[in-house]
Amino acid sequence: MSAVKNERGFVLVFATLMIVLLLIVVGMGLDAGHLAYVRSQGQPAVDAAALAAASAVPSGNWSTITDRATKFNPGGTNPGSGNNYVDSPHNLIDSENVMLVRYDNETGEIITSGVTVDDASGARVALENKNPHGGSAGAAIKAPLFLMPLLNLFGQSSEPTANVAVSAVAVNQALPGLPIVVVRAKCGETDTELDFQTGGKSTGAWETYHIENASTTEVRELFEKLPYCAGQPAIDVGYCGNLANGVNATIFNEHLKPMFKADPSRCYLIPVIPNGGNLTQCQKIIDWARFCPAQGNNTDDAFPGPGRLRGSVTCGQSVHTSRDTQCFVQRLVRDKTSGM
Repeated sequence: MSAVKNERGFVLVFATLMIVLLLIVVGMGLDAGHLAYVRSQGQPAVDAAALAAASAVPSGNWSTITDRATKFNPGGTNPGSGNNYVDSPHNLIDSENVMLVRYDNETGEIITSGVTVDDASGARVALENKNPHGGSAGAAIKAPLFLMPLLNLFGQSSEPTANVAVSAVAVNQALPGLPIVVVRAKCGETDTELDFQTGGKSTGAWETYHIENASTTEVRELFEKLPYCAGQPAIDVGYCGNLANGVNATIFNEHLKPMFKADPSRCYLIPVIPNGGNLTQCQKIIDWARFCPAQGNNTDDAFPGPGRLRGSVTCGQSVHTSRDTQCFVQRLVRDKTSGM
């Protein structure tokens, strides 16, 4: 008896298997590319919402924070097409997608437990089914898949969509409240005088940042820019700013006095510099202080004489937590818990 050596049909079987494998590979590639595309749509949406929400944190009003986060949703009273991630009209960003955070700038840790509108420094916005920080959650983006229907043809039960979760955390940094510096020796004094007069005993000076040998006009212009959140850069400890001193009566009479009288209870975030330095040169910022002008006689007591300010100085402040200013800048930070 001879063995059967008829191999007709072998190529057809081999070709069929190769086609199936090729379809699977192509499907996996399509799915991976599509999921990356869906993520690239969703990430800018939560980035923008987080930055907008963080900008409202200093208001101390939860409704204002969530309202700003939702301004990019499509439809309603918002102009333009709004967010355009997959199924965005039916998966809107709302209050459930927003949570308050407190950010540790030294360690990069994001704190969410026990954070309130009074001590938050930023906001987190996410499109996800489960919040890894333990807070509320909305819904992840559902992305359709191409490979799954193919597997169903072979009897494999699988979902036709995949969940794509995206999140973003934005935090605030306070800008200096006044272009003024104080020497460390004044830290902790609850009733003290800052002397701006030229001489070796000056305890305060005009902070002009990048302006060398600032003129009186240039110093005044820094005060004129304060209502527009201009002129005060986003700086921190270690920055070396150029100083100027002198009475500069125009600043005292036309800017500081009306400012203090308009809001007698307001305090201001100002930089702290070392003792004994030349207050007409570059001096490095070593700390931040809260300066509260004297309130007696509707703040008239805050001006004891030409070129002098009176009030309290509380050091140990931070541009990352202070609210003693009316101007902030926002930036995105990494959400390590979410892996983003």
